[in-house]
Amino acid sequence: MIYPRCHFYSFYTKIDLSENFATEPKRASDGSLRLFQMYTCKNKQCAICSWRRSMKYQVQISKIVEEAIIRKPKGRFLFLTLTVKNVVGENLNHELSKLTEAFRRLMMYKKVSKNMIGFLRATEVTRNELMDTYHPHIHVLLFVSPTYFKNKENYISQDEWTDLWKKSAKLDYYPIVDVRAIKPKNEKTSDIRSAILETAKYPVKPMELTVESAKVVDDLQKGLYRKRQIAFGGLFKQIKKELELDDIENGDLINLGDEESPISDGEVISVLWNHERQNYYVR
Repeated sequence: MIYPRCHFYSFYTKIDLSENFATEPKRASDGSLRLFQMYTCKNKQCAICSWRRSMKYQVQISKIVEEAIIRKPKGRFLFLTLTVKNVVGENLNHELSKLTEAFRRLMMYKKVSKNMIGFLRATEVTRNELMDTYHPHIHVLLFVSPTYFKNKENYISQDEWTDLWKKSAKLDYYPIVDVRAIKPKNEKTSDIRSAILETAKYPVKPMELTVESAKVVDDLQKGLYRKRQIAFGGLFKQIKKELELDDIENGDLINLGDEESPISDGEVISVLWNHERQNYYVR
């Protein structure tokens, strides 16, 4: 079996799983469902684990952003994308280590750090099928002081971000760098949060893998081995610690922290993966 699969049990409550799995679960009287128990592989290429991890990511970043806005209501949000050239599979792990270190250096530059309140770093890896190479890059949600936009001493243009990233990553070419302010339609906290979640979606989506994709699976397994793809800094990291939020990548993928109240009773539906049929079935 090339593609990682998880065994799980779904339980009546809020989240409808029928669109995520081949079988159609029975519904409670109110027509709602929630994941109750799951034996997760936590493999980064597993569609089920990635789906749960994505939901957990959205729950946590929502809580962190809301609290950050309360503490620093005049702060502004930016979305920064940092790229490097594509690499072959055998060089992916080493390149990801270099990216993490380059990002650490970038955040330490005086012009970057002096107006930085907090950040979320998310590393994504996509594949160029035609060239059989991988494109590692970093998405960053930046929370900056309002003084960032006041004058040239504080403001960093896209060209400056490019120069700083080139320097911190020790590149001999000019990389593609994109930076833009997040501007919601209204100034309400809910609208700001929605804009942020839309912009900073969970970056590592599972690729469509088949029997012919054995090499891709192997490249990704080795490339992502012991690599942290999501990290918080500054006020975001402080708030995450204060709220005692679980680790997104390696923590609990069942209880995401969005449940209003625990479930005490209800009918359990057992759904298992059938390798021969390449599908899930209700036991």
